[in-house]
Amino acid sequence: MLQTQDYILNTEEEYQQINSVKNWIQNIHETGSFFNLSLRTLELIRRFNKLYSEVFENNDSSPSLVNQLMITARGLETELVQEN
Repeated sequence: MLQTQDYILNTEEEYQQINSVKNWIQNIHETGSFFNLSLRTLELIRRFNKLYSEVFENNDSSPSLVNQLMITARGLETELVQEN
């Protein structure tokens, strides 16, 4: 069974995790495999995309938005691993 590790990532690792999740989402959209995902995962993808666009595309790098994005990325990564 998959066990999640509770540890603090440094900022560089968190940004790598965000980019990894973003690439994973792009792959899901390109392959059309989002029809097999749960509603919870789809909602996390929606939240992630919204936060990602606010932080990186609109250049709103307030600490609270960046923190929300990192938390959402961590949760979404866990959901995607469990569903695949």
